[in-house]
Amino acid sequence: MGAPAPMNPARPAPGALLLPIADIGDPEARAVDFRSGDALFSLVIVRRGDLIVAYENDCPHARQPMERPDGRVVMLERKYLVCSAHGASFRLEDGVCVGGPARSGLAPFPVQTRNGVIYAA
Repeated sequence: MGAPAPMNPARPAPGALLLPIADIGDPEARAVDFRSGDALFSLVIVRRGDLIVAYENDCPHARQPMERPDGRVVMLERKYLVCSAHGASFRLEDGVCVGGPARSGLAPFPVQTRNGVIYAA
């Protein structure tokens, strides 16, 4: 059995500020990138009413970012995130795949909100 993969140094630590809530529309899904040296970690942060969730920005179908080349993350009918590469669709609330070529859901990223700001939990 091999060693576990090293933790991405760009992954936000618990308590790290991710995004002010006012910077994301309602409803909106936004890709947000974090860097540490050459390392990159990307999230999709979703807001719909009181729902604020985040997922690793990595479609499980082809290991590609969810957003389009213009940076926009597609949200369909205020219910689903849609991968721009091959159209896999995921429920906003829990990241479960509901259509398209992906066989598994999005990897959740824990968040919390305080004083109008979204933080890593």
